[in-house]
Amino acid sequence: MIYSSLAVLALSASAVVNPFTNLVHLHPKPAQPDTRISVTFYNNNSGFRDLKVEGHVYTVMPHEKLFVKAPAGTIVYADSRTLTHKRGDVLMEVTPKLDNQRVNLD
Repeated sequence: MIYSSLAVLALSASAVVNPFTNLVHLHPKPAQPDTRISVTFYNNNSGFRDLKVEGHVYTVMPHEKLFVKAPAGTIVYADSRTLTHKRGDVLMEVTPKLDNQRVNLD
């Protein structure tokens, strides 16, 4: 009698603490397509340019490229002062027609 109750206790404890329960998930979520727009910024100036995209600041060095993926409607801001722009100016809005396009920074 004691052996059978110990066996039941051991089996119930192993069912609760089974390390393999999360390895197989029977209902995986379907893969979501990536709808973000891919834009390449090119800095053709002799000085660096800072951009702010979705709250992240990126520095583009002279004659270098920056690849960004962002949802349509995302606003790109200047985050450094230049001759034509001051910090906080809107440079552009990401639109679907800009997908896989290069944008030159002035």
